[in-house]
Amino acid sequence: MFFRPLQVIFLFFQVQFILQVNAQTIRGKVIDSKTKEPLQFTNVFINNTTIGTTTNEEGSYTLSRPDLPGTFQLVASFVGYSTSSIEVSIGEGETKSVDFLLIPLESVLSEIELKSRRDKPWERHLKRFQDVFLAVSDDPIAGELEITNPWVLEFEKVKTDKGPNYIQASAQEPLILENDALGYKVTYYLQDYKFYNFKSSFYGLAFFENKMSKDSAQSAEYLLNKQTSYLGSIKHLMRSILLQQVPEQGFSLYETFPEQMNRRRTNTYTIELGESIVPISQDSIRRIPLRNGNFRIIWPQRVEVHFLKKNYRNDYYLDIYHPVGWVEAPLGYFDIDRNGVPIHPTQVVLSGYIGRPRMGRSLPHDYFPSETFENLAAEVDLLKGLINKWENLRESPYLMTNKPYYYPGETVWFGGKMLYKNQFYQDTLSRVLHVDLISEGSEVVLSNQYPIENGGFSGSISLPDSLPQGDYFIRAYTEWMRNYPERDFYLRAFPVLGKGLNIESQDVEQFDFLGDLEFQMKDSIYFESNQQVLEMELSIKDALDELVNAEMMISATNPELVSDMKGQSNFIEAYEWLNQEEKNPLSVIPKFDIEYGVSISGNFEKDKKRQPDINPITIVRGDLADYGVVKTDSTGFFRATGLYFFEMDTLSFAALDNRGKAYGSINLKEKTSPLVRGSFPKLRYSIYQVNDRQMYYDSYEDYILLEEFVAEDEKIESLADRFYGYGEPDQVYSREDLDNWPGNSLDQIIGMRFGNGAMGNYNYGLEEGEPLIILDGARYAYNEDETAKDVLQNILTDEVISMAVYTLNANSFGLAGFAGVIMIETKRGERFSATSDKKFNDTGFQKFPIRGFAEVNSFLNEPSLNRSVVPKPSLYWNPNFKLEGTSSSFKIYVPNGVSKINIRIEGVTEEGIPFWKTFPLHLN
Repeated sequence: MFFRPLQVIFLFFQVQFILQVNAQTIRGKVIDSKTKEPLQFTNVFINNTTIGTTTNEEGSYTLSRPDLPGTFQLVASFVGYSTSSIEVSIGEGETKSVDFLLIPLESVLSEIELKSRRDKPWERHLKRFQDVFLAVSDDPIAGELEITNPWVLEFEKVKTDKGPNYIQASAQEPLILENDALGYKVTYYLQDYKFYNFKSSFYGLAFFENKMSKDSAQSAEYLLNKQTSYLGSIKHLMRSILLQQVPEQGFSLYETFPEQMNRRRTNTYTIELGESIVPISQDSIRRIPLRNGNFRIIWPQRVEVHFLKKNYRNDYYLDIYHPVGWVEAPLGYFDIDRNGVPIHPTQVVLSGYIGRPRMGRSLPHDYFPSETFENLAAEVDLLKGLINKWENLRESPYLMTNKPYYYPGETVWFGGKMLYKNQFYQDTLSRVLHVDLISEGSEVVLSNQYPIENGGFSGSISLPDSLPQGDYFIRAYTEWMRNYPERDFYLRAFPVLGKGLNIESQDVEQFDFLGDLEFQMKDSIYFESNQQVLEMELSIKDALDELVNAEMMISATNPELVSDMKGQSNFIEAYEWLNQEEKNPLSVIPKFDIEYGVSISGNFEKDKKRQPDINPITIVRGDLADYGVVKTDSTGFFRATGLYFFEMDTLSFAALDNRGKAYGSINLKEKTSPLVRGSFPKLRYSIYQVNDRQMYYDSYEDYILLEEFVAEDEKIESLADRFYGYGEPDQVYSREDLDNWPGNSLDQIIGMRFGNGAMGNYNYGLEEGEPLIILDGARYAYNEDETAKDVLQNILTDEVISMAVYTLNANSFGLAGFAGVIMIETKRGERFSATSDKKFNDTGFQKFPIRGFAEVNSFLNEPSLNRSVVPKPSLYWNPNFKLEGTSSSFKIYVPNGVSKINIRIEGVTEEGIPFWKTFPLHLN
């Protein structure tokens, strides 16, 4: 017993002796390149590590450690001088001398001078830089990262003779990144940043400092965040390869092969295994030791990496639920140090999950996780992950009207876009927009619902002739938004004047884009069938002088009848919502559901005790125009969403037993609008009296439908050619396409593209059921326990003329198309009887009148055949204008006597820059 303390002391000195013997040492001096004077207090560090020191009064430094990498970038940095880096290779126990000559910067602006030069374009460049530099948008730690001195960044446009122009960033001083998730303060010396063609790249030198916390819970969170950031990373993978522990550490590797001409790649892992991906054993990956202590890894050109110790939303395969990424080696090899760090990052190309980390997830190269972290496969704080997802599911609408104020009896045309906190979730979020017209007394005067399609919406509102004059406002929201703060609701001031009154015109200050966007509007005037036509050609250039694509809303009004008004909301202000975060959500459990179409809910009451607690409710619209079955919960509550119809229709409800007999009773739940709270927008304006005979109003009756005609030499489309009126599908397989799979059944074709036939409609948190099948225009009625695969197995490609598949665009099919739609046109369509011929037997069903989407009165921008344009305030309205290619044009048919036109555009570029602008025109 007495010898144990002595033994411990001996071992301690033995370890100290070994460390001293094997220590690697770097020493040198840092000198001013002009004066040759030593620079004291200069920072000297190893790039991407926590290893660093400072020079003394003589400009000398020493770094001595036993764990230095074999090859690394040694960096010297001092304020007012350019940063210098030197690649160093050092062996075990070796000492090297490395000196630096630092070049003074010619001019260094003060912090105040730097801040004063910032403007809106700079802020947009900064936002784009932060999105690339800090973290991907759906990373749970994104809100805990901050660049504390962003003003040191300068952005400039670079024009090139060959190749695309680009935005370049530079920084006079290092960026300071406070990482409150991983517990690091990172000093980052930006060397290069470029943005071009919607792609970004950056490179720099980084020094990590550990943030110390007296809070034990905070320290534990730092540790866990570091460990989970390491899990599945490129460093984790490379260390696993070096230590021959690839499967033990949770990795599976597969060599990938290019798509073959006679086979289409699927999104199903079990189908692709052995076809486009082949497993790689760790023994087949060669590791060649180099003289400098590094290793050369001989790598297949492209390897698919699966990490099995994390659950993660998979965007690539439908039947696995762990991270998938890809590692490519363009040279067929890459070099790494003994810690698994790539020596030359350009030798390795990362994509997928393994390529997600940005600086927010970056760990210093000298970081090593504890040996007890293997079970930490999930993200660190599950609640934080839920809150982050909750934030990512936020949405908010922006709505523009065809003019700023209205009169009783007029028609209001509007359009708009949905804004999403995370664009990735657009297809899973709301497809119904609620629009209310609310009076000064907070009374809901009108309330309608409109479909949201591809993130946009448009509609019209007919104002009652009896609507009193006053300051109203429009409120737009989705049912899902009611789970979030009311400030997400969109509010728009909506003055209503008495007829014979008008508003004094106000000077509207134009937004100055400072070169970030340049608008060009060219006009030409000509006559067409004795009608004056103003043709406008629009193009937009970005800060790189490149033409950009954009989506926008366009309104043209007669300024003699419609005055300009200050203070109206615009698209640029609406986009500020994207920067507003809900820091303290009350709950991550939603109280209101996402609507994927017209939605109904209610309660089922049993009429006999022995009846089951959970019951199927059959819902039929009209005479089998749409149908579906939903199940109640144990309390009898049920909800159905996805119905698609306009105005009023009759829905029939019943719970049916195995013999098709109805039982129990249905009570529908009445929909209620949210209460109106707080203040609302109001515009300041002055009114003057006008001779009512000189006034014209926007009424739907003024817009006469164009007469339809079919030229004799034109091909008359069949119903099948027009997809039976259901709109464009997401995918079409023509006869020529199907010839590539002769003798295959249709379930095999669907499986190749969608995997197991589970097409889905991307509906958040809902069971989808079986897709709707339409055979030769008739909806197929499934037998009991029959699936879509069963039906498609009996139809061969040789029998089919065409097949169309609807997923994202399946909302036009209503409730029956909730799980997607497969429309098949066969060569022998007469074999299939049309279900539409069968009359709905409504015995035992309860019937309810249900209100669907509001009917939209189309704004007709062209006059009717052989008719001239009638005088009216609104001359043109298009809520879905697309600017594509070099330029796009539109026509305004000008009524007689009109000499001025105001054009207003609001929209967003393909790059995500919002804009609004007005163009006042004087006609000659």
